[in-house]
Amino acid sequence: MINMTATSVLHRCLVRSLLMPVTLGLATASLVALPGYAEEDDSYGQCVAALKDSGVSAEQATASCAGARFPGTLGECVVDVSQDAGIGALDALEGCERSRRPDDVADCTVDIHRALLTQPSVNALEHCSRSLLPERFGQCVVDLSDEAQLSVDAALDQCIRAGYRPWTTSPRQ
Repeated sequence: MINMTATSVLHRCLVRSLLMPVTLGLATASLVALPGYAEEDDSYGQCVAALKDSGVSAEQATASCAGARFPGTLGECVVDVSQDAGIGALDALEGCERSRRPDDVADCTVDIHRALLTQPSVNALEHCSRSLLPERFGQCVVDLSDEAQLSVDAALDQCIRAGYRPWTTSPRQ
């Protein structure tokens, strides 16, 4: 017969070994911080005000902000793109709404405009909003245009075609 003490020790070790991954998982999950905009970005009123101040009609502003996952970020994107890159508010709204990262779309568009353009470019906004990683895309466009002496449109097309495919990025392992 098996000793009861050995059985209880075995049972205790088994329970601990099964619960250890759960405990570690919960402890690790509590350390992960959400992005700042994901925590408290429910500023629908600020979004509507920002869009209206940029020149979007009240009806379109309310519909866009109500449908946005992060309305405050959407409003900031439209303001940044229209003011800093000189693109019309309706075009800016369309580009910012299209992306799941409107703040990155604004940064991408403004960076390309400041580094390479003298006139507003809806084409740059469209490409930034189509990219999965807008900030990386913007850096690609600026660097290719500067170093390879490509036109802005050629750099936009080349970078959007390249995309981000880890299996084609060097060094491969």
